[in-house]
Amino acid sequence: DIFQSARRMNIASLQNIIMYEYLPVFLGEEVEPYKGYKPDIHPGISHVFQSAAFRFGHTLIPPGIYQRGPGTYQKGPGAFFEKDRKLSNRQNKKKSRKGGDTCKFLPAQDGSQAMRLCSNWWNAQDVVYGSALENILRGLSSQIAEKEDATLCADIRNKLFGPLDFSRRDLAALNIMRGRDSGLPDYNTVRMYFGLSSIKNWTDINPNLYKEFPEIFNKLEDLYGYKGLQDVDLYVGGMLESDNGPGPLFREIIKDQFERLRDGDRFWFENAANQIFSGEEIKAIRDIKLWDIIVNATEVDPRDIQKDVFYWKEGDPCPQPKQISHSDMKPCIHHHGFDYFMGSEMAYIYGIFIIIVFPLVIWFCAYLSIKYSNSTRKKIKRAKYITECSESSDKMQVRELLHEEEYRLVKAKFGPGPFIQTIDRKGNVMTKAEFTPNKPVTVKMNVDHPGEYFLLVKSKNCHDLVFSFDQIPHRKKFINKLETLLSAHSCTIETIPTDARSLVHSAETKARREKKLEHFFREAYAVTFGIEKTHNSQNFGSAEVMSISLSRDEFASALGMKPNDMFVRKMFKIVDKESNGRISFNNFLDTVVLFTKGGVDDKLRIIYDMCDEDSRGIVDKSNFKEMLASLIDIAKTESICSEDVSVLISSMFESAGLQDREDINYADFKMLMSQFKVDILSIGLDCKGAHKNFLDTNSNIARMTDIKLEEDSDELGECKSSFTSKWSTVVGYLEENRQNVFYLILFYVITFALFMERFTHYSFMAEHTDLRKVMGIGIAITRGSASALTFCYSVLLLTVCRNLITKLKEWSIHQYIPLDLHIEFHKICACTALFFSLLHTAGHLVNFYHASTQPVHHLQCMSNELYIPPGVTPNISFWLFNTMTGTTGLVLYFLIVIVFVFAYTSVRKQAFKFFWLTHQLYIGIYFLSLIHGLARITQDPKFWMFVAGPGLIYTLDKVLSLRRSYLELDILETTLLPSDVIKIKFYRPPNYKFLSGQYVRASCTAIQPEEFHSLTITAAPHEDFLSVHIKAIGSWTWRLRNYFDPNKNLESEETESEDPGTTGRCGGSGHIVPKMRIQGPFGGGNQDWYKFEVAVMIGAGIGVTPYASILNDLVFGTSTNRYSGVACKKVYFLWICPSHRHFEWFIDVLREVEKKDVTKVLEMHIFITQFFHKFDLRTTMMYICENHFQQLSRRSLFTGLRAQNHFGRPDMEAFLRFVQKKHNYVSTVGVFSCGPRAVIRANSSACDIVNRNKKLPYFKHHYERFG
Repeated sequence: DIFQSARRMNIASLQNIIMYEYLPVFLGEEVEPYKGYKPDIHPGISHVFQSAAFRFGHTLIPPGIYQRGPGTYQKGPGAFFEKDRKLSNRQNKKKSRKGGDTCKFLPAQDGSQAMRLCSNWWNAQDVVYGSALENILRGLSSQIAEKEDATLCADIRNKLFGPLDFSRRDLAALNIMRGRDSGLPDYNTVRMYFGLSSIKNWTDINPNLYKEFPEIFNKLEDLYGYKGLQDVDLYVGGMLESDNGPGPLFREIIKDQFERLRDGDRFWFENAANQIFSGEEIKAIRDIKLWDIIVNATEVDPRDIQKDVFYWKEGDPCPQPKQISHSDMKPCIHHHGFDYFMGSEMAYIYGIFIIIVFPLVIWFCAYLSIKYSNSTRKKIKRAKYITECSESSDKMQVRELLHEEEYRLVKAKFGPGPFIQTIDRKGNVMTKAEFTPNKPVTVKMNVDHPGEYFLLVKSKNCHDLVFSFDQIPHRKKFINKLETLLSAHSCTIETIPTDARSLVHSAETKARREKKLEHFFREAYAVTFGIEKTHNSQNFGSAEVMSISLSRDEFASALGMKPNDMFVRKMFKIVDKESNGRISFNNFLDTVVLFTKGGVDDKLRIIYDMCDEDSRGIVDKSNFKEMLASLIDIAKTESICSEDVSVLISSMFESAGLQDREDINYADFKMLMSQFKVDILSIGLDCKGAHKNFLDTNSNIARMTDIKLEEDSDELGECKSSFTSKWSTVVGYLEENRQNVFYLILFYVITFALFMERFTHYSFMAEHTDLRKVMGIGIAITRGSASALTFCYSVLLLTVCRNLITKLKEWSIHQYIPLDLHIEFHKICACTALFFSLLHTAGHLVNFYHASTQPVHHLQCMSNELYIPPGVTPNISFWLFNTMTGTTGLVLYFLIVIVFVFAYTSVRKQAFKFFWLTHQLYIGIYFLSLIHGLARITQDPKFWMFVAGPGLIYTLDKVLSLRRSYLELDILETTLLPSDVIKIKFYRPPNYKFLSGQYVRASCTAIQPEEFHSLTITAAPHEDFLSVHIKAIGSWTWRLRNYFDPNKNLESEETESEDPGTTGRCGGSGHIVPKMRIQGPFGGGNQDWYKFEVAVMIGAGIGVTPYASILNDLVFGTSTNRYSGVACKKVYFLWICPSHRHFEWFIDVLREVEKKDVTKVLEMHIFITQFFHKFDLRTTMMYICENHFQQLSRRSLFTGLRAQNHFGRPDMEAFLRFVQKKHNYVSTVGVFSCGPRAVIRANSSACDIVNRNKKLPYFKHHYERFG
């Protein structure tokens, strides 16, 4: 009640002062007395009032405002400013005035007599403080308004505040434009409406003003043109009428407006009928004046201002010093434009700089992590190869000469054997000089070149080592180390002094020697095939080429073998016709010509001579066996027994009718090899330089003689144009990958639809919020990208729900969803999210810039919840660091950059530990994304709406994985296998079910137990244990292998146990008892093999691990008939490996599989890729031996398996055509691959090509790839 009473009194007092005190003064006449409430009167504001007449008061505004201090009650003319106090004191005696002290008119902050308006539009907070309000009220009570005429002072006509509060505008022009925008009628029309006569001539508007300023009317007449007074704006005409007050028209409009407001207001204070006030209260209110309000509501003394504050009359307190003019004050402050961004420039630049530089810093950190991981991996890997020799080797930093003006910094390593090695900064051996014990070593030194001292060391190799030293003591130090090394091996040094030029010119460095050898081979093949010499070949003359000869080491290097290999020794003996231990150019040329242009007899003669070790012209079985032994050595296998070789030789002799002969001559040998004439005719020698000549090694495809392949007659007879071929390729690709393309398009359609929906909304549909006017197009971009990336981050969670994906693989729905590509889709989603995240970040930088240039009241349109503390300027620092959106956005940006940089392929492959650690930051990303929008600056947060469902699914999936990951399983057995592979056999938990081809994420408690790696299960589902085969590649796998290596030295073991990343449980003896932790099983790309009647399985390298489980499961199910769901009737297994020796453990697995395969459902092919060309002499001889032994014993000579060996890569396209033709009764054949990217890519391409023929069966490719 008190508040409402005070409110009513306040409103009534304001009504009384405006209506009965101010309005009569303003109009110069009294208003009509109040006659009561008139309900038929419309109290609304008329357009002519608010757009024209109401603006008449602008002419009264002076260019400045006086300020007067308290305590001065002087009456009469004259006054002084406070700064003139001393002057006034001196002149007091001369100036006798009636009254008290001199009035204290206070100067403005700039020293002017009054506060100039144009300089104080925007700094009210700087001038209105303390008692400033009272000073201004005192000054206004003394100050006389401007003349009521048609003139506006310059401070409001030219320098009025404009948009954003810092641009200048013209108030008169705004008033005219406001009338036009409101659709006001012309001046004469309004006069006639208010009962005034129409003006016919310009002079009749204001005769007095016309006489004084006729040019004003003349200009207006020209501006309004032929329509004249019929088109004059109401505001212009009304202002021209002004003469010591509003003119007749404005007076009528103003009087009419205020009387209608009074008479049509039912709650007017004088309306006794509403019973708001009594008669006495109304009378008391009528007695209230503005003077009463001022003296009661402020600290202004009643004697400081007159009773009638709207007038100043003679005798009132403190007259104004003078009628203020703009010339009495300092000029307006030059308008530089008040910029709210001022002071934020460096913060904005630093912010952009950090955002740009931070990814570069993280890339550098990723580079360091790769370097660290590589060095750690090498250090751990070296623990396997700890030398048993106790000799120590000495090292010295030197500068090695490569050519006359080319050097490199290396470390010279002395020993421990009779050799010197040069090593680069990565530890790689660059050159090696070996010495023969008990023989002198020649050393040349220059003695004529001060400042650069050379040292040449001769070795038994075909190249020299040349070092350069800056000082003689350094060279002397090197010689002393060399003497120490040589003396330990009973060698002496022969020193030869020479000049520097001769030494450098005669030095046969390794680089120079390699260049000569390259020309040697190129020249030999150029002569053989008539190839034109290249421009570079002119550096060597024919005589110099003829003088070059090959040592056995260089010949072995050209063949890609070791000097002590038996095949190299035999072949070198044949080519070295002079038997001087060197191969001359002519001898090598003869051999090349023989292999390229020779007949069967010529090539058989070479093979026969290789068998004829003692050159007797007779070859016995032992010689032949020795020849085969050299081939076996090339095959790098230890599976061949001597009995098999003897059986093979006896069989070959028997097939040629020579079973009774222990030795044979050349004629017999020709008879022995007669059945292989076609193979021998095409053989060559895969030697350095041959790749560019007679051997086509661009496609080293294996010869698959056991598979009969026929060319497609339809393809042979069809000739397609280039466009048709390309169109067919595109259509075939889309058809083969229709599911992938469909889901990819669906994903991007949804993503860009979400982007465009928000973009369109904030560009066109949200104009009423003024957000786009404040922030520009950036707000539409940021909101659109925010919506898109929200969807991307939500889908990201679903792509890594391993348990969900595994379950879906077991249902029929997986036929319609490419679940095998969930990791690839994860990467696509992540890259798309990264794009929109960067776009969102860039957009916010633009938005924050625009927001930092706005006054606070313009930002209220952004959000009702946006709170800016009083006195705080919302600059860049405020938006970036003092708002939840800015702070969380910066942290999110940093986290996203870290995660994405360390997820890059090279970082992930070489520094997996850092990739795994940084990827755990996803928790922070999703948490900060949830609270990022809680500030509701532009809209309500929506991230939670998108991520709620996927987040719940992912959380449940993660819980399912974690519930088993802390169960520690006992390790039953570990086996170290060749090629740095370790097999770990461990306890299988009760009721643990999995399918062959699935994988687990495993860790070892002894080696960083919290770091899990994906490993394929190699145990079969029917076995009562779990096992994995792990190839040592990274630091974790090497540390794991070394941990279980019993030959690892104690020092290395102690080093690893001190590694903070190595933890585990300790037994009573203090040793770590390792356990295994697993998550899963999870669905792999090979687990659906049992759903196909015919399947093709390809394992490459360590990619054979899933097939150890699958093949065991296959033969177990087919041989015991325990699996009713297995549809396989035929399985082709292709194993691609560098050599048998690399994966002998898998040969044992295949041998067990063959024993169990009683139904012959499995057909295996082994492809050895680390070999020579398929038409090379060595390859052809092994083909002959392998084929003959297969026919003899139905098993491989090299592996003992039924599977035949092929030397080279498989021709997958031809093999699939063979399967297609043989099994044309089935609709679909499953192709399963596991291995490096190149193998997977080749297999996918082969499937696509074969499927384009539109023939059954259709090949469906499933794969897992690594690398």
